[in-house]
Amino acid sequence: MGMVTFPDIQDREISSMLDLPNSTYASAKSKILKQGLVQDLFIPIFPRLGFELLATVFGDFNPSIPFDERLQNTKRTVEASPEMIVSIGESHRGFSLSIARNVTRIMKIMDIRMRLLARLNLLEIELPTEVLFPFQLSNIHRFFNNAPLLYKRIQEKGGFHSDHLDDLFTPEQLKKRDKILQLDGSRRIDEPAQVELSKTQLDILLYLIKYPELSASRLSALSPYSRHTISRAKDHLQDEGYITRMRFLDLAQLDYKILTLFHSKLDPKHPITIGECSMPQLLQDETIFFTSRPTEMVMIAVYPDYVAYNKGMSAFNHFLKNNNHANTIPVFRNHSLPEAIWIKKFAFEDLLRDHFNLKA
Repeated sequence: MGMVTFPDIQDREISSMLDLPNSTYASAKSKILKQGLVQDLFIPIFPRLGFELLATVFGDFNPSIPFDERLQNTKRTVEASPEMIVSIGESHRGFSLSIARNVTRIMKIMDIRMRLLARLNLLEIELPTEVLFPFQLSNIHRFFNNAPLLYKRIQEKGGFHSDHLDDLFTPEQLKKRDKILQLDGSRRIDEPAQVELSKTQLDILLYLIKYPELSASRLSALSPYSRHTISRAKDHLQDEGYITRMRFLDLAQLDYKILTLFHSKLDPKHPITIGECSMPQLLQDETIFFTSRPTEMVMIAVYPDYVAYNKGMSAFNHFLKNNNHANTIPVFRNHSLPEAIWIKKFAFEDLLRDHFNLKA
């Protein structure tokens, strides 16, 4: 819980906060990482780095075409696109998240995808759905922060056996990293952000994204830069809001069975507000991704079973209907986490390499 909630705090400080000996915390952390229960990440703050929008695409595929065959063809073209950072697929459906510097780049990917799927007879009756969220016009309410999810699981298993830990993991602390990609009012501008980073800082940015788990000393052995230069650049990148550290859970290993993508177009006469999107009926503990515009939203949540899924989706749907936001039937798309394949999982390296023309 400490690793996921406080990813940017040093191990010694976390062990002190948890009232654990340093050796005990270090041993537990080593086992957790060795089992692959947690993935270390540096998340690029995309609006800060000159990217303009996030896109979600989801669709159904011809089930008569084997998944391996479909994947073999799309990997060489669609999934090879550096803009695509997350892609999950099953035998008959899939979805992806992409980040792009402009609409042209996104539309190019969509055009390639559509022509390929049509040529290979992979399309079902309906075409894939494409939803665009320009950072300047949208709100990113949660970007893969797993702390609320993990805390709820611990509470369901009996909770902490110390009031001190309950006081440590407050709702405010658990949600502190929700809005890492959210632009505040003062940073909503008409033009993309100007990136004021040197070539050295950009190179080190790429190394940090590629090897987020390595210390500055170990990175210096893989790069042409000294430990001091790497540490200084890393501090600058974090302090100036270009990157932030995060840890993502292996959801299947933790017995989450259902991953749900929810998409809803909202009534323009009753647009949804930022405050409403922070309500627990919408921003649930199980929600790992949530973005919206006044008249559209996309949410991704995970559940251990159908009962939890039904409870969560009912609360989500009822809130939208009771507040007159939903004028069409929302889309619920379920994926089996044990069966689904993460074709791309937080693939930021190629995106940044292409965006900044880096060779590192």
